[in-house]
Amino acid sequence: MANRYHSIDEIMDSSLFTEITKPPKKAPKFQYDVEVEKFLEIVDFVKVNGREPQKIPTNLAERSLASRLIGIRKNPERIEYLKQYDDIGLLEKEVMIPKISSIEDILNSGSSELLGDNLINDKTSSIFDTSSLQKVTTMPEYVAKRKKIKDFAKFEGLFKKCHRELTEGKRKIVSFKNEQDIQPNSFYILKGVLLYVETVGERQKIKGKINARLRCIFENGTESDMLLRSLSAELYKHGRRVTDNEDTLLDNVREDDVSTGYIYVLKSLSTDPQISSIKNLYKIGFTTSLVENRIRNAVNEATYLYAAVEIVATYQVFNMNSRKFERAIHHALANNNLDVSILGANGKMLVPKEWFVVTLEELQRVIDEIVMMVNLD
Repeated sequence: MANRYHSIDEIMDSSLFTEITKPPKKAPKFQYDVEVEKFLEIVDFVKVNGREPQKIPTNLAERSLASRLIGIRKNPERIEYLKQYDDIGLLEKEVMIPKISSIEDILNSGSSELLGDNLINDKTSSIFDTSSLQKVTTMPEYVAKRKKIKDFAKFEGLFKKCHRELTEGKRKIVSFKNEQDIQPNSFYILKGVLLYVETVGERQKIKGKINARLRCIFENGTESDMLLRSLSAELYKHGRRVTDNEDTLLDNVREDDVSTGYIYVLKSLSTDPQISSIKNLYKIGFTTSLVENRIRNAVNEATYLYAAVEIVATYQVFNMNSRKFERAIHHALANNNLDVSILGANGKMLVPKEWFVVTLEELQRVIDEIVMMVNLD
């Protein structure tokens, strides 16, 4: 069982204080580079498909990647610039095309050299092998297409601001993991193009699967109303996610300060008399992402008492371990912890955690004392 502290002094004399004041490692700054992103698209294609992109007439996307790779390989300066991002040896290969000027040259070279080195080592290759041909698929009733956007002027500033924040290191480019990463008012990079998801429509069952219609704005002045699952599949194969710029919520923040997350204070909007009758009841939690994103699904989570919540206060934490800072607050308010069992919406009993009966003035005092002691250390 975790140690219980009953005052700020006890916390400051404990090992917990050392842990929360230990500065985190500074994250490296990432810079958005179109040339690099376009090359990484080719790398991703090879990793997913196990082969280099080819100039297939019926597949314009793959044909474009193949032409791009050829162009890079013909330019020594581009090779030198991009080779640090080449973890599969794409730029180490040299394409040798035999000179053909007669029938005799064709006979001497052999079909395998003319058609590519891949056929030399592949004994299963055959003119009857149709595995590389596109399969006939049934087209869906509705296909989202990009179209020129009429009100692009109101989005243009957002894209410029995002580019600037990437350059300044306020945003980062990270891998895309799953559809839960797709949120409204967020940026992504798809096939080297910056993309802004303005809205995520109501989730509903479409063709037997839960899906939602999006409004996606591209930095080239086009828009699309593709489905959530469709964008997720494309980003997983050919894209990346751009992190949010978590605006500073504290004054006097230095340039070299490192943000480690947010401490948030929430008020329950539950209509359950067991909850609504308790005065000064607040949840104190921690997140590394935006608080609005963290509580998006509050009505379905036990930690939020299966009810909507209201954000009362948010504190951005710098130069400290935010999770340990949260623990310090919880320890200091141990005597104020809500100690009841509540019947949840699913019929099961739950014991609320991170909920405290405390006035906002008292909570602010505790936070101020911890911050002050940390700054004096």
